[in-house]
Amino acid sequence: MNEIEIKAHVKNRNLLIEKLNKIAQYQGSVVKNDKYYGKKLPDGTFDRKKIRLREEIFQDNQNKTQYLLTYKRKEIFTSTEGISTEVNDEKECTISSAEPVLAFLADWGYEVALEKHKEVMSWKYENATLELCNVFPLGDFLEIEILSPSADNETVEKCQEQIKSILEKLEISQNQIENRYYSQLLEEYKINHSGEEYV
Repeated sequence: MNEIEIKAHVKNRNLLIEKLNKIAQYQGSVVKNDKYYGKKLPDGTFDRKKIRLREEIFQDNQNKTQYLLTYKRKEIFTSTEGISTEVNDEKECTISSAEPVLAFLADWGYEVALEKHKEVMSWKYENATLELCNVFPLGDFLEIEILSPSADNETVEKCQEQIKSILEKLEISQNQIENRYYSQLLEEYKINHSGEEYV
């Protein structure tokens, strides 16, 4: 399945929640703890191909926990109007325990390349998922995601039009869209706040 999504910086969290409740159906809240595993290169950096292990703790369901194993092929698609969206070919499955996966990754030389903590409130609007995410230590973002079996140009452009319409309903300007990946933002934060603990 393909994810066609954007994320935008949120200026006023409480005001956005009010707007989301007016147009969309609240789905619940979840804490997402992500660890990205990769192979370290000779220069100390990590190979771009990484696998993600996510722990999801559902806040509205007695803190029920599940684990997701995910691999994504990512690219950025920019529309003729200049709207950039992530188009991700996502391969994902639910696993009952993280322990076997962690043992496998360790034995094959994979290390934790990146950690990410997201506190998420989720809404459904038509065929789109809207998530208000607090990504520590980066702040608040609105993620709009549409799932599609196809990622051809025509499909992506239609999804971009829908995303643009949702942004307008929520009064979020296109200049609030963040085109960098969270991994890039976290790496930049780490560099700019060297010596500080952030995960």
